[in-house]
Amino acid sequence: MLLLTLGRPQEAALALEKALLLNPDLAGTELDYAQALAEMGQRDSAIIIAEKVLQRPDIPFVLKEWLSKQLGVWKGDGWRLDWSIEFLGGAESNLNSAPGIQFLTLTLPGGSFPVQLADNERIPGGAARTAWVGSAARAWGGGMVLFNGEISTRNSPGKSDTNQAIVSANAAYFHPFLAGQIGFRFGQTRLWMANQPTYTSTGWGLLYQLPPPFAPAGCASNLGYSDENRDFPAAPLQAGRYAGPKAWLFCRGEVWDFNVLLQDRKDRARDSDRPGGDQRRSDITLGIARRLGLDTVSLWVQRGRDLDDLPYSSLLGGQPRRVDRLAGRLSYEHPLADQWSIVAYLENTLQKSNIALFNMENHAIYFGLKFHGR
Repeated sequence: MLLLTLGRPQEAALALEKALLLNPDLAGTELDYAQALAEMGQRDSAIIIAEKVLQRPDIPFVLKEWLSKQLGVWKGDGWRLDWSIEFLGGAESNLNSAPGIQFLTLTLPGGSFPVQLADNERIPGGAARTAWVGSAARAWGGGMVLFNGEISTRNSPGKSDTNQAIVSANAAYFHPFLAGQIGFRFGQTRLWMANQPTYTSTGWGLLYQLPPPFAPAGCASNLGYSDENRDFPAAPLQAGRYAGPKAWLFCRGEVWDFNVLLQDRKDRARDSDRPGGDQRRSDITLGIARRLGLDTVSLWVQRGRDLDDLPYSSLLGGQPRRVDRLAGRLSYEHPLADQWSIVAYLENTLQKSNIALFNMENHAIYFGLKFHGR
């Protein structure tokens, strides 16, 4: 049913209930009604309806199999799994995100002094990427528990210093609350560069999905707060606590999706000697996906700004650092078979700062295969 697809279970349940009063023998309508009740948090009622439909002799075998699995999820004795693996090849113009300048001007007591940066710091080249993403969800305690993880790698032949790996894992629990949904998340992310630990983030998040009247038709509005500790093994002075509010809107139509995310957070230095001291970071992220027949085209754009509270370094002009970022990705996916797809994307990242050392630019193109299932 369209209202369910649009994420409006309350309206869907009302319409389906009226349809069943007129014709109580519609099995498909009963299943849609059960799904709407489950999405509203009324799992006991959904289970009763689904079990009744399962006993009908006119239900196709495939539908019975799906319904049995769905009952397991609603009862809390079954898991709903989703996963995908991507194998991509391509190239980047700046594999190490090195500064986009050849000379750096240092401010010394006797005046300014230019220093030439090594050309080999900016490394372009081909690379192979792999990405595994998986999630598992099940009903529990009247709500839903969710686990998800991601492992991604990038390797460039002959340029092992640019190789990287990212591993992230999250656990979350969602429960109906005040006509909406409340959730708590705990997660960790780790980054390795050249096989060396480079970055670790450990934190938690609290979110609340507002009731349907507080969102446009077909959309879900969310408010949240996140708090994480960031560590940099190779640069301990950069460690800090990164926390603050965020809000996002997700909308879904029959052939398109749209989302917008706003964040305004503070990175508080763990060590008072950290260059720049505390830092404020603000971001806005826009995403849109459009289905064109069997294909899907999506666009993702992020605009962000970092502002230091204190001067970054007397050698670099003695001023607080400001960094502006603009990043975007255009993606395409074409299904080949039930579980295989061709995927490709173009990505550009531009970073500008009042301190030239932090200027950076990178262009990337990748294409390959995606294998997914559930």
